[in-house]
Amino acid sequence: MGLSLVVLFLWLLGGAFVGVPSVPAEDSTVELNSPDVLRQLLEQQVGKRVKIKLLSGQDLDGKVARVGTQAVLLSELSGMEFFDATLRLDQVAAVVVKVRTK
Repeated sequence: MGLSLVVLFLWLLGGAFVGVPSVPAEDSTVELNSPDVLRQLLEQQVGKRVKIKLLSGQDLDGKVARVGTQAVLLSELSGMEFFDATLRLDQVAAVVVKVRTK
């Protein structure tokens, strides 16, 4: 009787997860010790909105259009939607990315 209950429990437990869809996580693995960590992060955000804080203290909020080895192109800047900005990667202090909603 005890073994059959364990088997029944495992069968029910396995069946409970059959209807749960598997959602693959975004490829957000970035090697934090890499000298190109900001470039790698920005490459994953192409087409998405980010906020970039520069070493000068200025913040720019826009959509990542392209990422090169030396610079990143932001389009649709907040408050300046008709303008684009090209930023040197060596001047980027931080990249702020929205990863969750309430």
